Amino acid sequence: MTPPISLSLEVSAALPDEITCGEAIFISAWVFLPDPHSIPDTACVISLLNGGTYDKRYFHFEVPGRRDYSLADYLRARGHIVILTDHLGVGESSRSPNQMGVTRHVAAAANHAALEQIYERVQAGTLSPEFPEITEFRKIGGGHSMGAMQTITQQAQNDTFDAVLILGYTADGVHLMFGGQQVSVDPGPLDMSAPDYDIRDRSRLRETFHWSDVPEDVVRVDDQLNVEVPYVLSSQSIMKNIVCDDAAAIAVPIYINLGERDVSPDPYAEPSFCRASRDVSLHILPKSGHCQNFAESRLEMFDRIDRWVRMQFGD
Repeated sequence: MTPPISLSLEVSAALPDEITCGEAIFISAWVFLPDPHSIPDTACVISLLNGGTYDKRYFHFEVPGRRDYSLADYLRARGHIVILTDHLGVGESSRSPNQMGVTRHVAAAANHAALEQIYERVQAGTLSPEFPEITEFRKIGGGHSMGAMQTITQQAQNDTFDAVLILGYTADGVHLMFGGQQVSVDPGPLDMSAPDYDIRDRSRLRETFHWSDVPEDVVRVDDQLNVEVPYVLSSQSIMKNIVCDDAAAIAVPIYINLGERDVSPDPYAEPSFCRASRDVSLHILPKSGHCQNFAESRLEMFDRIDRWVRMQFGD
C-alpha cells in the first residue's frame, strides 16, 4: 500500500510556558489516506494513540512474511482516513525541556492541537494533491493502553471526538499477569526524583501482552519496537482510578475492547465507568492478551471497529 504521509505539527502555542521553555514543540504524525472512491457516504477520520513502550508503529505493525497486522492499513482499505500520532515526548515527537512536567493533561492538549491542524488540512484538501477536500466528516479517537488513558483524558478535556475507542485499558486500575496471577501495579504517588525516561523489560510483560499462540517471529519484531517511556505519563497510565471522573464525563459513543487476558480486574464492570454515554459497547477478544494487535484473533477486532464506526454514523 501507499506509505503514509509524514507530518510534523508545531503545538507550542497550546502548551504552558513551563513545558516549552521557549522552544518549538512538535507532534509527529502519520496520515493514511484511502482511495477517495472507497470513502463512505459519511467520511470518518480515525486517530489512534499507542500505549507505553510503543510509538505510532504499534498501529502500523509490519512483520516480514506476514500480513494483516496493521490496523491503520486495514481501516484505510475500508475507506477511512487514519491518523497515528506519537505522544508528546515519545517516538518522533518532541521531548519537552521539562518532560517531567508533561502530565496526561499536557500531552492531551498537545495531541488535540496536532489533530486540529490535520482536520483543517482534510477540510482544505491540502494533505495530498491527489486527495480531495472533505468538508464534513466524523472524528473518531482511540488508543491502546496508555493511549486509551490519553484518549479518555483528551475527550473529557477537549471534546475532540464524535466517538471513542478504548482498547486494552481499565478505569479501575491496571493489573498485569505474573505466574498466572493478575496483580495490581498501582505505582502510588509520583516520585519527581525518578529518571524522566526508562526502557521497560518486555520479557516480564510477555504473559500479559501475548496469548500463547502468538508466533515467535511476531514477538521478536514486537520487542524491536520497544521505546523509552516518559516516567510521568507511564506512571499515570497505571494509577488506580485516575481516569474515573474523565470516563464518567464522556457523552459520545464508546467502544471498549479488552483481550481475554488483559489489564482489567473485571472487564464487565468497565462500561459502568462511562455513565454519561448512552451507547457503550464492550467487546472481549478471544485468545488475546493485552496487545490485541498481535493476537491471532486480531481481525475480529479490526472488523468490529470498522463496523462499529459505520453503524454509529449511518453508513
